[in-house]
Amino acid sequence: MKKLLFVLCTGAFLFSGCRDIVLETQINKEPNDIKNSVINKKEIDLARPIQLQPQTRAILEQNNSFALDFFKAVSQKCNTTLFLSPYSMYAALGMLYNGASGKTKEEISNVLGMGDFTPEEVNKYYQELTKALLEVDPCTSLSLANAIWANNGVVLKPSFVALNQNYYDAEVSTLDFSLSSALKTINDWSNKQTKETIPEILDSIDPASLVILANAIYFNSFWTYDFDQSKTVEKPFHNTDGTTSAVPMMHQKQLSLQYAQMDDCAMVTLPYANTAFVMNLILPVKEKDINVLIDELDKETWLAMMRHAEQTLVTLSMPRFKIENEWSLAGILADLGMPSAFSARDADFSEMTDHVSTLVSEVIQKSYISVDEIGTEASAVTFIKHAMSTILPNPPVAIMVFDRPFIFAITEKSTGAILFMGKVAKL
Repeated sequence: MKKLLFVLCTGAFLFSGCRDIVLETQINKEPNDIKNSVINKKEIDLARPIQLQPQTRAILEQNNSFALDFFKAVSQKCNTTLFLSPYSMYAALGMLYNGASGKTKEEISNVLGMGDFTPEEVNKYYQELTKALLEVDPCTSLSLANAIWANNGVVLKPSFVALNQNYYDAEVSTLDFSLSSALKTINDWSNKQTKETIPEILDSIDPASLVILANAIYFNSFWTYDFDQSKTVEKPFHNTDGTTSAVPMMHQKQLSLQYAQMDDCAMVTLPYANTAFVMNLILPVKEKDINVLIDELDKETWLAMMRHAEQTLVTLSMPRFKIENEWSLAGILADLGMPSAFSARDADFSEMTDHVSTLVSEVIQKSYISVDEIGTEASAVTFIKHAMSTILPNPPVAIMVFDRPFIFAITEKSTGAILFMGKVAKL
């Protein structure tokens, strides 16, 4: 049985098993090197909402369901801090989808929430949404890259290559997987596409592998309202395991932000740059276990939080943190509903190559995120102006202190597209 090596690379978090997480919480570190010092924030115009075709918006709603299901599934396998990119996973699976046929193609489509749409609609969705995301905020650095490497002697079908080049702008090339230079080429690609945040996605390549598919996503932006570093002080963070850690806690006082109070949690939204991209921070009530909240987080709950959000004065404290981790995702994707892709008996990638005895042998996502007083830098590789709202006199102030486990997501505000999601369980 020939093997298809499928790797997902995400420059915000490293995945593979539930490996040790690297968390940087030094109180005296320099802020993230985001080049906003030459930008006059007063001159930044507010982002215009992205206008999507009705078909694209309909697919996006289903794709966000996949994002939440994916985040939930990974969280259930790892009871500690994690960070991932559903968007990177979607892109990599989208390319894989173009090479699948029969039951395998149907399962991938259903996992992505695309079962009611044609292959052309699925491909056009990624192309239209990605183009819009890349253009919506010139002050935010966002890049997405896709690549396909075939082993020597493997002939990829022209239709498969054309689809992924036309819709995913994928680089397609041939390497000799038995040579160390092939490993260097792939790791150099990851390092370049993630701005050196994920310098290595693979430590080896099986020479018997046929094809490697990869997506990389990189995000770097500054807060619309940055934190004053002189107000960052060491405070306790209460971990899920009952321990307490001393962490650098950043502080903002009475900012006008989008805020929602639900029965089990509260959410506050921190905007980046021209406010197109935001970080949604979700804090469970003290009696609510973070993992139970994640298990209950579905599309309806997510949309309810977004709809309930109102402009509110918020006093906010949150930790500065950096996360790297790695996950092997084949089992999770199989459990989500696409087992045949990993089965020697059932895998069907006949639209990719004439090597019909091909299956996905490995899916890896590595990711990285750094959050500090200036902003956020995030990346992942999957390897297969401000308008002041009217304020009432003496308005109530919501106090959000993220001194216990919380959820966060980086999204595009007007579409709701989820790029990254994470859980901070222990610092």
